[in-house]
Amino acid sequence: MSDLGPYLRRRWLRRRHRFVRIGYLAATYGKRNNSVAGVGLGLGMIAVGLMKGNKSRKLIYKTSIDVGQATTIVVKRGRRPIGRTAPIGRGS
Repeated sequence: MSDLGPYLRRRWLRRRHRFVRIGYLAATYGKRNNSVAGVGLGLGMIAVGLMKGNKSRKLIYKTSIDVGQATTIVVKRGRRPIGRTAPIGRGS
């Protein structure tokens, strides 16, 4: 059976902020080269990335429609519409 360490480490790092990933690479590179400054920089970047956290998706708007109503979703960037759905539901 192969070692699961690299696979699990990749999965864990993929879910973190990019500073955590870059800091991990810097810390491991500094450790290989016996560079205290490199390890310190890497650990600092990991700390900053963990404090910033991930940008998770945020709910902007939620509503419900009654039976017999129709609605259209318009996606805007600024004031300019960039996408529109066909009417959803049955209009009366």
